[in-house]
Order: sequence, then structure tokens, then C-alpha cells
Amino acid sequence: MKYFNQEDSAYAVYGDRDKDVIALLANRFIGENPQVPYQYRLDFTTGILCDTKGWYLFDFHNRFPNAQIGDICYAAGDLYSHEQTPSRFEVRCQGPVVCYVNGEEVYRSQPGDESFKTSAFFSITLLAGLNHFVLMTEKTEIGFGFTLRNAKPQWEPTHFLSPIPERNGQAGFVYSEPVQWDTDGLKSILTGCYNNIAWYPSNEYEKTQSGCPITRVFGSLSQGTAVLKSGFVLDQAKSVHVTGKSKTQTRLFINGELRGEWQNGAWESEIMLQGGSHNVLIFCEKKAGEETGLELQLEADNSAIPLSAGVKGYDGPWLYAGMFGDSIPPVPDLLSMEKVYDGLNGTCYWKADLPDSFVRMFAEEELYGKWTYPCGVTLYGLLTASRYFNRTDWQEYALEYARMTAAVYDYSVYDKSVFGYPGVNTQLCWLSELDDCGSFGSFLLEANKYRPAREAEKLADVIADFMRNHQRREQDMVFSRNNNTMWIDDMYMSIPFLCRYYQLSKDSVYLDDACRQAKLFKQYFFMTDKMLMSHIIDLNYGKMNRIPWSRGNGWVVLALSELLLILPKEHPDYDAVTSFFLEMTEGILQVQDETGMWHQILDDSTTYEEASSTSMFICAFSRGIRLGIIKDTLKNRCIASIAKAWTGMKKTVINRKGDLYGVCRGSDCSYSRSYYRQLGWRFNDPHGIGIVVLAGVEKLLLDEFLQNPAIS
Repeated sequence: MKYFNQEDSAYAVYGDRDKDVIALLANRFIGENPQVPYQYRLDFTTGILCDTKGWYLFDFHNRFPNAQIGDICYAAGDLYSHEQTPSRFEVRCQGPVVCYVNGEEVYRSQPGDESFKTSAFFSITLLAGLNHFVLMTEKTEIGFGFTLRNAKPQWEPTHFLSPIPERNGQAGFVYSEPVQWDTDGLKSILTGCYNNIAWYPSNEYEKTQSGCPITRVFGSLSQGTAVLKSGFVLDQAKSVHVTGKSKTQTRLFINGELRGEWQNGAWESEIMLQGGSHNVLIFCEKKAGEETGLELQLEADNSAIPLSAGVKGYDGPWLYAGMFGDSIPPVPDLLSMEKVYDGLNGTCYWKADLPDSFVRMFAEEELYGKWTYPCGVTLYGLLTASRYFNRTDWQEYALEYARMTAAVYDYSVYDKSVFGYPGVNTQLCWLSELDDCGSFGSFLLEANKYRPAREAEKLADVIADFMRNHQRREQDMVFSRNNNTMWIDDMYMSIPFLCRYYQLSKDSVYLDDACRQAKLFKQYFFMTDKMLMSHIIDLNYGKMNRIPWSRGNGWVVLALSELLLILPKEHPDYDAVTSFFLEMTEGILQVQDETGMWHQILDDSTTYEEASSTSMFICAFSRGIRLGIIKDTLKNRCIASIAKAWTGMKKTVINRKGDLYGVCRGSDCSYSRSYYRQLGWRFNDPHGIGIVVLAGVEKLLLDEFLQNPAIS
């Protein structure tokens, strides 16, 4: 297959300047996926919540118990897409449901879809930017409502935004009060006009509340210490005049420094501050049944300084956390939006001065900040390359990615407990299969070697506990999946993490488990006639599909190479693991194409040249040679194979801009060769980018080793 003109290939421009090609790939990826912080949005617990499997629960029967038969409820939300892309949704209907996307009807329930009898599916093309969803359902004798989710919520979490202009930036759907069917009303909503109907969740207090915001947020009977947080910007260095009053013990911090402490009454002070951004914290005590009387104003140049909470969908000046007892979180923790806190009533996070409102954190970039197994492999490649090239910028990129995902784990668990489906670490919080944790967890522990962090090690403990005590296994202790299948992919989704957790914990049970999995997967999947691995086994039938999917076999040998990097030669399973590795090496060499690449189905040369598997074979062969496992004639064959494969990569799948072609999209489970033949490739897919970078580094390491074997 020809992905681009030969003159546009990386080889045509760079030739054998391999370091330049690797840097080209790494820099392009980082440039297209820059470091972007998580986004903070206001959401409401009285809104349309999700369950832990990503279902939005439109339970209008319980929300509107007085609705009449035939009444209609609308729901509306905007869904952002980074690019135009196909997407599939799943709906379960309790009554008639119609869905419109961008003004077009895309789904209308049939009688067989209703009464929650079964799931219905509809496919759409999401446009780049915001996509406007409107859903309509009717109350019948058997119920009122529906549930909706993306058909692959684990991989494509859908975080909707309020489409009403006055609520711009708020998270979640809005939904209407029950109304009578009105054609003009529907047309109005489809065009983005939301007048003449009451919309929920409520964006304001229903009745006059206390004049004390702390009382409004936490309730009249609350007591303890509330923490308020805000920020402001000065265009230049200025003297800031602070005035305020309170009836209770109050402390003021600006930029983390205590700037005032008052017991009761009014206060004022003058503070000199530099230009730029500044943060403000207030600790204010409150007694049950009493109000604090808290007021604060900052002025400069005889004008009030506007305060901002910094949360999308919220115009109020302050965020609120608490209540706290004698143990108030440290000021640096309170200044961080990544932390959750231990309050008097359990875990707490930031709230706003609106009814039932909470601040929520979302990972909204296409890749950056997401916890997914492809990103885990990509970051591992970048981190390894950063060490080889001494590129501190690449290293900081990977390490910050690792830090931020680990740092918000406690928050994501809290978010899941409140809203059902977290806005960050979605796949990790799903945590039902090895895909959800093994690959990224392995990268997290690799990053931890560079910069140890308590949060990373705590999270590694969670993953280790899942693998050891909760991940499904068969009677012989081999890993299997919850749908009663086994996939060779799971060798990489488990073994590298087990190896690194063994290094962290010093508990040999994890290394022994890694070896056990290697031996058992060979027993289940190895095709002796091909010396390759079948991709899947359906345990209902007890048969492998006998299809050597390329990336699946890549996962196998890359996982084995990770194990062999740390497995002591005196370990009782060393010979079995090395024997498996060498047999795989023989089988893979036999199906290499003349281009140097390997095909999407390894024994089918009519399928396309696949980039991720070729890269993993390069990595594994290089490591096997440098570890002294691949020897003699096989060593020479592997050296020639690596050179041919890397050149083939530069000629076939890497262009002069550092774009990557020929990376197979994620696979499903099938016994049909035609399924794997039609399983297309994706442009610049993260399944391949980091692995290609890793392959390039391994090729360079091998070149150096062959020149001077003593350096290994």
C-alpha cells in the first residue's frame, strides 16, 4: 500500500539521519498535543446525572411526579468534538423518544425500543466544534424518561455542556418542565432559542436566602471553618486597599501569605502587590444557627478590584470549601484545584454560591491529560527518548502528564461518587479490565523512577490490588475478560506493570505473576505451525481464532522484552520465557515483507503495512540482542531485519512532516479474517506514535551496542 509519494517520505528528506526522524515524530506529537490544564466548570447535582457506566439518566418520572399523560419533556446539550468523526450512541427508552443533532432528526424510537425492553443504537457524524443535541420524550402509562450514552463510553466519554447562552460554560444537559406538544416550540429549541419554557437545573435560589453566602452554601446549622477562594489581576505594581468585616474569627491570605487576622468587627489594611495574577483565601469560622457577616473588598486607584472564581459557567467571585474542624488543609493544598479535602462531613471539594452547585474538573483535550492505554505507550516512548537524547523538554512533558493524572485520582474518585461518571481519569475510574489501567500504570511507574511521587505510588497500589484481587482470571490464574474472552493484547496490558510494581514493592509475587501470564498465554494462543500468536479466544467455544493480528503479536513480544529486561537469569521461569521469546522471533522473521514492514494480518501480504507492530518487533529484537538472548545466526538475521524494518518505516509510514500513517485502529473481537482485513488504519494514531519513537531509540541503542558490546 502506498500512503504518500516517495519524495514526501522521511527517508527522502533525512535518509539515515535517524535522530532527526525520531525528533521529528516526537516534536510533532508534542506540538499538536500541547500541555493544557484541566478545565473547571460548574455543574449541579439536580441536573441530569450519569451512572458509573456512562448512562445519562433522564428520570423525568421521578423529577416530575405530577406530569400528565401526553406531556413532553425536552433535554438539550452541546457536545464538543475536536474533529469531524463518526460516533455511535445507545439509548434505552421508557416511552417515545426522538433525538435531533444539529437540527436533524437522527433517532426516533419504535414501539419495540420502548419500556426499557432493549437498547437501541444510532450512528451520527459529529462535526468539528459544538454539536447541538435535543431530545424529546413523552409521558405514557408505563413511564417517563430514557437513558443515553455513547456506545463506547469507556473510550469516548461524552461530557455535554449547557446550550443556553446565560449558562455558557456550565457542564451537563438542561431539561425542561413538562409541557404540551408544540411544533413551534420544538423548532425554537432546535435553533437555540430557550424562551417561554422553564429550564432545569435551577440556576438561582428558589426563595430569598440568607444574606450570608456561607450560610447559603453550607446551611444555617453548619458550623466549623469555611474556606473561600478567589483571584484577581493587577496590570502593574499597586498598593491594594483591603476593607472588610465579620462577626467571627477570620483570616485573609493573599498569594499564600497571611495578610490579616480579625476576631470581630471591621478591618482595613494596605498591601503592596506586583502586577500579574494573585490569589485570595479567606478562613472564616461559623457557628450553628448564626451568620458570619463576612464582607471583603479590594481597591486600587480608588476603584474596586474585580474578583474572579476562575470557573466556567459561574460569574460569582468566590468558591467555597468546607466545613472544616480543627484540621484545616494546608494553604498550598487549598490553592491547588487538584486536591480534595477531608471535611467535617467527609470528602469535600469546591462549591459555588448557587443551589446544589459543584465545581467539576474535565479533561477536554483530544489526548493530553487523558488516561488511556494508547497514551501510556506513547508517553513511555517519549520518556525513553528524552533520556537518550537528553531532551529535558520532552522529559518534562511526559513527567508533568504523569504527575497531573496521578494528582487528580482522589478527585476523580470523589467526582464519580457525586456525579456518577468522572470528568477526568474516566477509563481508570471505570476499572473493569486490564486495558483500563495496565499500560498507563506501567508508564506512571516508569515516570516515578525519574521523579518519585506519593500520589503515583498510591495509585500504583490501587492498580496492583485490582490486578491481583479483582481482575477476572480463569482457574489456572490466566487473565481473561469479563465477556468470557481472552486477548493477547492483555500481555502488554499486564506484564509491564507487574514488572515495574515488582521493582517498586520488592514483592516477588508480582514478578512471578508476570512470568505465569507469559507461560499461560503461550499455552492458550501459540500456533506452533505458524510460530505466531492467535489474537483472541472465545471461552464459550474454547477455540482460538487462528488469526495472527499484527499489533496483537507486537504486544506479545514487547511485553516479553519488558519482562526480560528485569527477569534474573536464575529465576525458575527464565528459560521458559526466553524460549517463548525466541520462538516468537523466528515466527515474526518469517513473515516480514520485502518493504521491511509487517502486514496488518501477519500471514496475509494483501493487507496493508502496519506501523505499530513493525515498531514493536524492532524494539523486541533490539532488546533481545542487547540482552544476549538472541544469538548466533538468529542474531544476524534480526540485525538485518531491524535495519530493513526501520528503513521501511521511514520510506513507507513516516512523512517529511513527522506524520505517521498505517497504524491500525483499535480492534474488536472476531473469528473472521475479513473483519481484520477491513480494520483500517488511522492517521497519527497514538497507538503507534510513541512505539515508533521507542523503536527508533532501540535501533540507535542497537547500533551503539554492535559497535561496542560493552556499553549495554
